Amino acid sequence: MNKFYSTLAALAVFTTGNLLAQDASAPTNALEGATSAYDCSYNVKDADKTILLNGSSATQIFTACTDGKLMEVTLNIKGLNDRGTYTVEVRSMNGLVLDIARFKHGQVVDGKVVLPMETRVKSGLRYILNVSTDTGFELSLRAKQGPMGTLTIDGSPCRGQLVGEFGFKTVEATGLSNDEGRAANQTNDDTFIPTEKSANGLCNTEVSAHTGRIRTNGETIGQTFTACATGTLKQITYQIQHIDADFVGRISMRDSRNNVMLVQEVSARNIKDGLLIVPMNEKVRQGFDYTILLKSNHGTRLAVLANDNPADALGTCTFNGTELETNACFSALVKENNSDTPSSFSDTDLKVTAYPNPFQNELGIRIDGIEEGKVIVQLLDFAGNVLRADMININPDNKVINFNTDDLSDVGFYSLRVVHGDEVTHTTVIKH
Repeated sequence: MNKFYSTLAALAVFTTGNLLAQDASAPTNALEGATSAYDCSYNVKDADKTILLNGSSATQIFTACTDGKLMEVTLNIKGLNDRGTYTVEVRSMNGLVLDIARFKHGQVVDGKVVLPMETRVKSGLRYILNVSTDTGFELSLRAKQGPMGTLTIDGSPCRGQLVGEFGFKTVEATGLSNDEGRAANQTNDDTFIPTEKSANGLCNTEVSAHTGRIRTNGETIGQTFTACATGTLKQITYQIQHIDADFVGRISMRDSRNNVMLVQEVSARNIKDGLLIVPMNEKVRQGFDYTILLKSNHGTRLAVLANDNPADALGTCTFNGTELETNACFSALVKENNSDTPSSFSDTDLKVTAYPNPFQNELGIRIDGIEEGKVIVQLLDFAGNVLRADMININPDNKVINFNTDDLSDVGFYSLRVVHGDEVTHTTVIKH
């Protein structure tokens, strides 16, 4: 798994510097290296590290320095596969694709690739640069070490920013369309998901009317929501604008502590009448926050409808770990169960400790919070496959189980699930 290596763009600190790391009152960065070709440009120099992408993607937030167009992006390249084609997208903070450029080995000259753009931008607004590669085609980009805040690699925060130059041209505002995330051909029809509010024990949390879309080709779309009742999450639904006929993907759910609650496969067969419908059976608690993560696999494409009206927002939406200024159009249907008690949920007295974490050849699991009883312990990959399973009788003298992991060849994330009666808890562990 190349989760921690990739590269995105040196755009991160435009006129605001690192948007999340600097004080708002700090002076903006002076424009470096402005040339006659641009009215303003931004230059990130002095590379001191390399970021590797292989079947992964990276996103970088940047800020436009003028009303007009992003005319050109130059990235510093350390190395790349001579047979690969690499994709660079510019997106709005609502996830809408505004511009796309692609390059190959032959376009890299003296360690740099120059990408012509025609991206309409507005001064002071933030945008996203997304760089992606196919599996088996490595791309190494040069970067400069710095604080976290604007760059993510496959959803994981990465320190610093990419090295390169970004050139802007001023264009009269009257010649610009409103590109704050609405597609030019997007209609205003209010496709919506039918809801049942507290009817027959059901409640529904939803964002319905759409104003744009979020397209993914291997990146992850995340959406948080707050459970509307204590009970069982029966179904998650997304409004879909486009899907490949051979689409395959993965959906996962995490609680507020970032513990994995479930991972399951989805495909085009889950689509009905423009809705991606995913049946579930996960216990949730009213007022608690949960995150649904949707990812396309094997190069298949998916576009989820989105709503950028702040008044309609019911959570936070992310694209490859970068927070967007929109919400996916989704529905979370909960079956209320007033008889459920706090002991029925994963955030109860059942405590699971995995050590060492990260692990190599052996994983130890200690179980606390119960005095005695049978416990099922399972180790799963993120496709939901059970790799190890055991049952132990917990008593004051026996609260530890060990899994030998010599034959786990893949480095990366795994889920540890412990079941005791109605209690289920999930813990993320890492093999290195």
